[in-house]
Amino acid sequence: MRSPVSAQTDQANRPDGIARRSGSGAVRSLLRRWTHSASIQGIVALLRLLPRVSRRKPALLAVGVAIAAALPVATAVLTGLLIGSIPTAVRAGLDSPSGRTTLWLLGGVGGLIVVTRVVAPLLSALTVTLGRETDRYLQERVIAAVGRPSGIAHLEDPAVLSEVRLVRGLGVDANRPGLAVEALAYVLPSWLQALGSAVVLLFFSWWVGLAWLVVWPLVVFVMQREYLRVGEVGYGRSDALRRAEYLRDLALNPPAGKEVRVWGMLGWLIAAFEQAWRSAMGPVWEVRQPRARVVFGASGAVLVINLASFVVLVWAAIRGDLGLAALAVYTRALAGVNSYTAFDDHNAHLSFGAVSVPKILALDARLTETPGTDVTDARTTAATGVATTRPRTATPDVALPPDAPRTRIRFEDVTFRYPRSERSALAGLDLTIPAGRSLAIVGENGAGKTSLVKLLCGLYPPTSGRLRVDGHNLADLDERAWRDRVAVLFQDFARYHLPVRDNIGLGAPAYAHDEERLRAAAEKAGVLDLIESLPRGWDTVLSREYTGGVDLSGGQWQRVALARAMFAVGAGARLLILDEPTAALDVRAEAQLYDRFLELTEGLTTCLISHRFSTVRRADRIVVLSDGGVVEDGTHEELLDLDGRYARMFTLQAARFLDDATSTSTSRGSSHAQHAEGTDRHA
Repeated sequence: MRSPVSAQTDQANRPDGIARRSGSGAVRSLLRRWTHSASIQGIVALLRLLPRVSRRKPALLAVGVAIAAALPVATAVLTGLLIGSIPTAVRAGLDSPSGRTTLWLLGGVGGLIVVTRVVAPLLSALTVTLGRETDRYLQERVIAAVGRPSGIAHLEDPAVLSEVRLVRGLGVDANRPGLAVEALAYVLPSWLQALGSAVVLLFFSWWVGLAWLVVWPLVVFVMQREYLRVGEVGYGRSDALRRAEYLRDLALNPPAGKEVRVWGMLGWLIAAFEQAWRSAMGPVWEVRQPRARVVFGASGAVLVINLASFVVLVWAAIRGDLGLAALAVYTRALAGVNSYTAFDDHNAHLSFGAVSVPKILALDARLTETPGTDVTDARTTAATGVATTRPRTATPDVALPPDAPRTRIRFEDVTFRYPRSERSALAGLDLTIPAGRSLAIVGENGAGKTSLVKLLCGLYPPTSGRLRVDGHNLADLDERAWRDRVAVLFQDFARYHLPVRDNIGLGAPAYAHDEERLRAAAEKAGVLDLIESLPRGWDTVLSREYTGGVDLSGGQWQRVALARAMFAVGAGARLLILDEPTAALDVRAEAQLYDRFLELTEGLTTCLISHRFSTVRRADRIVVLSDGGVVEDGTHEELLDLDGRYARMFTLQAARFLDDATSTSTSRGSSHAQHAEGTDRHA
């Protein structure tokens, strides 16, 4: 005949055994909700992340947590036994076996207390270090993720920027993941200590121990949900907070400092910042405290189970069911189950900080799976009218020759529309750029010139149509290899607060150590003498925000940016793109650059964008863009003879350099000659 224990074991092992127990469905439902809670998922994600941050420290953390949790439970048990042994030791004397047992117990308790005092600060120091490393790891991971897509469309996505804002605050934000790691040094040991103490109470009363084993998880679940609710509201205001932080930075950072003072903007900025901050934080302030009914309900449940436990314990002691040692052990165990609290800052920081980890990892995954500059899905675009992309193949279909482009670059019926824009920047563009020749592109603002440059650099895919290099679709080429062939001076070039050698060497980082290439690029850009006159030469930081650093004028910065492009040419780039290369140069510097234009562009495929017609006339060919398409195409002389858009723009600009008598000439041929003379004088 099978025993009741065997029958119970079989029942428990049956698939539906748990379901048949009274109230078990509710327990399972609670466990499902607990494990699927965003807060718990965040903590799990954080714990899974730690071995990637450091191989050794998480193992030390696990050992430290186990020791820190076990020591108080062991201390409580030994303390109870010590108290229970004292009367016998007093009666028999310290030389008796009972006395020696008491001394051993006293030494054991003292030793455990000393070890506890040593482990606690070591564990805290370990988690602080590991927390900082976690923040650094997540920052590096998001930096790599944001830089991974070959295009820049995601950098203009408000949703991405809001999530990136979270990463910028990782080192200082009160709810950073690193602070959640620090909280582990307190939360996990106290939680395990409470569970261990509840197990001890099972030996006193099964229902008292079980009650504590159930109550604390319930309270933790409820409070973590409250912290999560508050945290989610805060993270949801990231986009609004970006505006407030932007207004703050306008007042604090140098770029706008001059205008803030000259125009008396400070009062307006302070008022606008306060309004934006209150608008962003108002919803957070409304929910920043857990709801009273939740807090009082959870704390009330803990209070009730405490009262019930102590009443039962006292009653058992009065009845004589417990000896002095047992009473001391179980009293310490009741204190142990109360060592864990779900209502303090450590638990709040654990929830707030851990919740951000899945968000950051999701951003990494999203930018990895959807690079944003990949091959355009023409069928979806045709059906929806909106540019969509599919992932670029891992292995390019066509190898890129080292001297590409060899024959030509061609835009074939290219239409391009920026994300979230209803207007096309390029519309049905057909344009051929012969290899080894120079092409100038002119047009009014908004004609699509800079958009064309971004497509050439592969920063965006066409919405429709194809961009071909030597007959091959650019989307099928190795994007990194293609960009190694491109040297570009953007109109809004970056001004790096780095040493001047880095400002130039970043044009081809693999060759940044090559002093001869650096000097050659600086000389071509006409900035070598300036560099050698700087306080620390090539090692001078180009920013006054750093000790020993200097700032440059707009024209000097533009020469440094041009040197960066020429350094890329020296490293093998074959396509040179110059977007308004002389916008910040004075007349003399501009003339010097144009005198060397043919030398700088010799043997290169050059794409020049400029409003200075003294520049573009030196190109082999000129095209005029309007409304995203080519409306005129030819040499300088051919376009003047055409007497169209180019001729009118050239005439308007050249007229500024003619005297009143010359400007009244009515002869078209004479006028063209005078315009050319005036432009030459300007150059």
